[in-house]
Amino acid sequence: MKRWEIKEQVATFRGQGFSYKEIMRFFPVAKSTVSNWCKDIELTDSQIQRLQERKKQGSYAAGLKGSKANQERRAKEVQQIKESAKSEVPLLMNNNLWIAGLMLYWAEGNKSKNIGVTNSDPNIIKFMMEWFREYCDVDDAKFKLYLNLHSGQNEEKIKEFWYELIKLPKEQFGKSYIKKEGTGHRKNILYKGTLRIIICNSNLLHRILGWIEGAIELFEYNKFLTKKHALIAQLVEQRPLKATVPGSSPGGGTNLRV
Repeated sequence: MKRWEIKEQVATFRGQGFSYKEIMRFFPVAKSTVSNWCKDIELTDSQIQRLQERKKQGSYAAGLKGSKANQERRAKEVQQIKESAKSEVPLLMNNNLWIAGLMLYWAEGNKSKNIGVTNSDPNIIKFMMEWFREYCDVDDAKFKLYLNLHSGQNEEKIKEFWYELIKLPKEQFGKSYIKKEGTGHRKNILYKGTLRIIICNSNLLHRILGWIEGAIELFEYNKFLTKKHALIAQLVEQRPLKATVPGSSPGGGTNLRV
């Protein structure tokens, strides 16, 4: 097909409401060429609406595809972080302070979105702050703190108590949540309120969760070994010393299989 014939066909397609991309599927010409050839062609309102709808659908589909790809990539990253954390567990299990902090986080900590621990016990809060600093390498600037109080409590006085305890600037305390009267039935109002520690670090959260998963797996494995050794001991105790144990070879010692 000659160039002038291609130009006529392109104009015809455009007049029927086809987009530049659609036209380029049929004719081997550049987009700039199609645009130049069709610049004087006016589309009807219905044709313009069709093109706009197709553009929206294409953008939406591309967005979904990109979102799915990002989700899959992030899932792989999270799995790698957790597997790496699990590999650290055997080396850390001899550290009682690490275990104590991990068990506290397992019981009291956030399991999604951000790292977080909420408690009214100053000793637990102080311990967890030190645990995050020592074992998670959290810089003091990364901590965000929020007080939960009851109506009638002295907010400033309580804040001063927590300032002195955790040794962080007042600027790192967010707006306190004050529970109004009548929204609960609690009679013994906590004198020091409840402090919520927040650390915005999703990778660290998955590392901690990986530690927890690794510790659980190690506990289960040790339980299995304990049961196995107990069963072997029980079998040995139930037989005379010179008796042949099933699975053993005469004169060759005991070959128990459990």
